[in-house]
Amino acid sequence: LWWIKQDFRLADNPALTAALAEASSVVPVFLFEPRLLAAEETGPLHVAAWCEALGDLRQRLAAVGADVLVLEGDAPDAFERLRQRVSFDAIWSHEEIGTALTYTRDRSVRAWADAAGVAWHEVMQVGVFRGGIDRDTRGRAWNAFMRAGPLPPPEAADLARLAVPPEAQPLAADTPLTPEAFGHPLTPAQRAHRQRVSETAAEETLQGFLTDRGICYSGGISSPNTAFVCGSRLSVHLAWGTLSGRQAYAATAARQAELTGLRGDEATRWRRSLKSFKSRLHWRDHFVQRLETAPQQEFEPLNAAYAALPTPGDEHLDAWLAGQTGWPLVDACMRCLDATGFLNFRMRAMVTSVAVHTLRIDWRKTLYPMARRWADYVPGIHISQTQMQAGVGGSNQLRVYSPHKQLADHDPDAAFVKQWIPALADLPAEAILRHHEDPVEGYPAPLVDWASSSKAKKSDYYAIKR
Repeated sequence: LWWIKQDFRLADNPALTAALAEASSVVPVFLFEPRLLAAEETGPLHVAAWCEALGDLRQRLAAVGADVLVLEGDAPDAFERLRQRVSFDAIWSHEEIGTALTYTRDRSVRAWADAAGVAWHEVMQVGVFRGGIDRDTRGRAWNAFMRAGPLPPPEAADLARLAVPPEAQPLAADTPLTPEAFGHPLTPAQRAHRQRVSETAAEETLQGFLTDRGICYSGGISSPNTAFVCGSRLSVHLAWGTLSGRQAYAATAARQAELTGLRGDEATRWRRSLKSFKSRLHWRDHFVQRLETAPQQEFEPLNAAYAALPTPGDEHLDAWLAGQTGWPLVDACMRCLDATGFLNFRMRAMVTSVAVHTLRIDWRKTLYPMARRWADYVPGIHISQTQMQAGVGGSNQLRVYSPHKQLADHDPDAAFVKQWIPALADLPAEAILRHHEDPVEGYPAPLVDWASSSKAKKSDYYAIKR
């Protein structure tokens, strides 16, 4: 079996490549697992991504007469039902770095496989290393992994060996491949704004970034107005495996090579942007590695000293999630997130900072509600970044973002705010920028005083740090 999880692609797929090298016939299997569908971390945009990416993969395989067996059921029970009909002696899949939920699932699969005499091979597909590794060693290993280059997609003749045996067909799911059918309906706004997720879309997005949009990456990703264009927009594809990090790295390196020797402002801007993007591919895997190395951070501060922080409440959690805090940029970001599943990094950091440092919401209370909203949800990045922005993730400098300053710096004309908050659309930008001091009529005032509340929270942190 090739167990498809977050690797809906044919190119640079180590698990698929290894399975085809190992066996004369391979059954591709995707599971719609009730436990994952019901999980606190799973949202409609995730299920929509599974359905769309799976549909695109099946279309690609159909061209060579192959298909994917789609099953409904939790692993390992679904595998045992399949084994009653189809004889198989090995499963190939990628190494998953997820939450306690998927870790527990994987342990049960391992126990079942050992008892059933089925060899389960987990193959590394991202630059994250199991078994404990120090930072310097990891840096060298990561560079070697990336520079090895992506694997080519299998030849058509090999893909034709991806067969679904007739005796397995009675087990196949007959539920339509839509998020609604699996209990996760999309809102009208999500239908209108969500990013498409498939290997086909990933190829187009990567090409568009490296040949057109990417020139403004450096300097263009801080503002929510420009990040939708200047950002790579590859995060959803990296999250769900319709593109691999090695593919993005290799394509970026090739584009950098094309610029060698070129002079002029345009070439300089391209070089600066591509260098910056490449470094973020490294940091992406770095944060996933942090969860692999310290999985307890899903539940407790990575820096145990901060467990002594005063226990906050969740009085303002619902208002924050609904974009009803009274800070225009925060509310616009939360409403944009609800519709698109996307925010640029600076805005992600700001909304978390405001929640934890200003509204005094426990960072753990934000974890799963926000996970459900991110179209590009990766547990390692989400959990590590939540802790980092909450200030409990290590020894990093505490960052407390002012929503007033971020609005003035990155949306001075209030274009982003007006786009996502219709009640403010007809107001002059100056009135919106002064709202925290002089609240405008018809829009809520800030829930708390940002300066005094943030100062009190910082005092709690620095008392422990000293």
